[in-house]
Amino acid sequence: MEQEPVLKGYSWDLGEYMPRASQAERKKLTLYDAYSAYQLIPTPPCSESGRRDDFIRQAQETHEIKYVLFYLHENERYFNDRINTFLTSETDWFSPERFMDLKLECRIEVLKRFPAYDPDRGTTFITYIHRYITDTLLRFRMQEEFYSFDSLQEYKDARRIMQLFTECQGNTEETIRLFAAQTGYTEKTAAEKLAAAWRQRKRWQPSKSRDKNDEKEDWVQDEDLIPDHWDYADILRADIEAENVDKAFRNLSYQEQTLLEQRNAICMRCGRVSDMRKQTSFETLAALFEGSGASGAERAYKRAVENLTLELVKLGQLHCVRLKQLSTQREGKKITAAAYAYQVDNGGAWGEIQFDLKNRTARVESFAENDPCDTWEITDEAITAVLACNADKMPKKMLIPILPRSFKQS
Repeated sequence: MEQEPVLKGYSWDLGEYMPRASQAERKKLTLYDAYSAYQLIPTPPCSESGRRDDFIRQAQETHEIKYVLFYLHENERYFNDRINTFLTSETDWFSPERFMDLKLECRIEVLKRFPAYDPDRGTTFITYIHRYITDTLLRFRMQEEFYSFDSLQEYKDARRIMQLFTECQGNTEETIRLFAAQTGYTEKTAAEKLAAAWRQRKRWQPSKSRDKNDEKEDWVQDEDLIPDHWDYADILRADIEAENVDKAFRNLSYQEQTLLEQRNAICMRCGRVSDMRKQTSFETLAALFEGSGASGAERAYKRAVENLTLELVKLGQLHCVRLKQLSTQREGKKITAAAYAYQVDNGGAWGEIQFDLKNRTARVESFAENDPCDTWEITDEAITAVLACNADKMPKKMLIPILPRSFKQS
């Protein structure tokens, strides 16, 4: 059955508004034209509440596309920055035509995605659209290259594993091992992906022309290219089922999902992990959430980590210990003893542990309700975490995740 167009029933009437920069081919395109592609004349009015996301809500309620264009007019700097970063990561120079093409692709993606945006989820539209814009930029680059892929995800995996192959100086076994460790694939699947990436790279091979006087190269296509496919159900990460990790992740808000992915340089949809040197700073993350500073973004990130941990606990994929400081004793300015309440798996009655920080010892006054005290597995985790802290600055509270491999349920 044919799918119904996303924007069916929406009005494209812009009234008195029109693009400020010419997007036609009748004159030479400049970078200024590309940078101001979303600007309208006359200048659209500001939203009544002062929140730019209200334009998206108005577009959804009135079914008028012009409000989406008003939103793009107000947020053009975000899209320019994203495209600039994307293009300059490849080369120091780019053409106005290529920049304009990317701007238009991003506009199409916004128009495609805005009807599904839910403003009541407590996040901005910029945060919601961020990952889709990333995929749009990558898809654009994929289409420019000579290779042929069945999906964007296949393209991402191929680029990543060939990058690792280069970093490992051609060591196939090391490449497969690292790729499997970073993505959660089995080594067998990683080996298949490396072979598929090589087939793609070799699909277009230069072969010297038969004419010795002709220095040009002919490109020969390999017709035996076989698409590579895989099954995500086979992925296990640190003894945690990938399906449940994905389920826990999708129970978070848009804002929490974005914070976790950008800060940890990981794609939770495919499990791909990038170089941590490319992780997004809290200053940049703060720019995604209007009215937030770097410290606010850091606090929000820590809450997102905690919420993801608790979601995994609910699904039985993790155990956790929650610690809460009850009292401390000091000798001068130094803390010599402390009492902490602890709770297991975010539920049940609390237990209590007394710490002698001077002698680095601990005594359990009472066990938490969900603590299998006969194994001491969880109790040891709580004690170790507190004793590892600086005695001059003991934490008021802590949440400690425990991987399944270190805990055997009684």
